[in-house]
Amino acid sequence: MIHESLTDLMVPIDTLVPLENNPRRGNIAAITASYKEFGQIKPIVVRRNPDGTATVLAGNHQLQAAKALGWTHIAAVEMDADNQRAIAFALADNRTTELGHSDNATVIELLHDIIHDYGDVMGALGWDEFEIAYYEEQAERPAPKTGGQGFIAPIINTLADAAIEKIASMVQENEETGERQIVADDKVDHRDIAVAGSTLAVPGSAPQAVVQYTLVFDSPEQQKRWYDFIRWLRSDPAYDGVTTSAKLMSFIDAHTPA
Repeated sequence: MIHESLTDLMVPIDTLVPLENNPRRGNIAAITASYKEFGQIKPIVVRRNPDGTATVLAGNHQLQAAKALGWTHIAAVEMDADNQRAIAFALADNRTTELGHSDNATVIELLHDIIHDYGDVMGALGWDEFEIAYYEEQAERPAPKTGGQGFIAPIINTLADAAIEKIASMVQENEETGERQIVADDKVDHRDIAVAGSTLAVPGSAPQAVVQYTLVFDSPEQQKRWYDFIRWLRSDPAYDGVTTSAKLMSFIDAHTPA
């Protein structure tokens, strides 16, 4: 579905060839979902070749999405340029997209207005419930001094000897399983114990440090959203793992900068 204002720019898809060695890696599924919902609203950019074909300078992934939808034509504008200038434009087009950023608070505000009407396409674009919850949390935080996106790993500080001794005193061994666990009463800050009580702080406490949390929801709607996310995560083949925890770790890895 191509917008009527672009019909004069339509060209046969089978005459287009992708840009060789294109460094950009796009999300074809997301673009396909957008095209399926809204159609093509803006043209791609091509350069005409002597053999009658045209090389796609900007919009290679849009072309793949159109092919996935079975389109025979796509709207394109032609750029008259030599090979060097064409490559320079393609790199500039990719780079200007990478250098841009969105204001999280504004994005969340806009998403809340349309998410219920366009949930499927927003989900395909990566705006699932878990992603929205993440950006809501980030929007409430003060802006960092340095740039960065995605998950930010916590800074683990070295514990003082007194703190290690205190945590070590809480270690108990399960008589049935032989596992050594950290058991803290209500007089201590459980958040501190959860962060500090690892095998690094208490050598030999367990072959593998496991922290278990109980998730408390503020409303039934929050609980529904969480379970909707878990069901989606379990069924999505993009994330590896058999167990829910493995799938969740795969999701976190996918949203963590390299």
